[in-house]
Amino acid sequence: MNLWIIRHAKSSWAEPSQRDFDRPLNKRGNADGPRMAAWLANQSHPAQWIWTSSAVRAQATANFVADGFRAASPQIVRDNRLYHAGVYELMDVLRETPLEAQSVALVAHNPGLTYLVNHLAGHQELDNLPTFGIVQFEVQVPWHELAPHNAALLQVVSPNRL
Repeated sequence: MNLWIIRHAKSSWAEPSQRDFDRPLNKRGNADGPRMAAWLANQSHPAQWIWTSSAVRAQATANFVADGFRAASPQIVRDNRLYHAGVYELMDVLRETPLEAQSVALVAHNPGLTYLVNHLAGHQELDNLPTFGIVQFEVQVPWHELAPHNAALLQVVSPNRL
């Protein structure tokens, strides 16, 4: 099975009074979206299930991810728990993934995602997962058994590395 951990694309701070939850993607985030979707379209193991934070910027990013994985007709599932979630909340959500989903994407926020990558890798792999950064893991067990010792890191990419 495959797990794609994806940080939301670059978001806007143009409206200082806007709630963090409601911030949209900025120009760079919207430009990175199609590029990253095109890269995802060329990867094996497209996600059939996409967990996403319900924050505006995460949902917009999840739509780009779904476009990249369109060959798998992914289902996007919004979950409020993913907004500012820590490692254990992120793991809890992933463990709820249906068994029939062999490839899953998780679109959420830092610092939780960086901590999750390092937790699953079993060591300090990243200092910071950049915006629209993507980390792919191979998972050797059913989702409900997900733990650090049964996930192998395959690759890390970001818009500035393409």
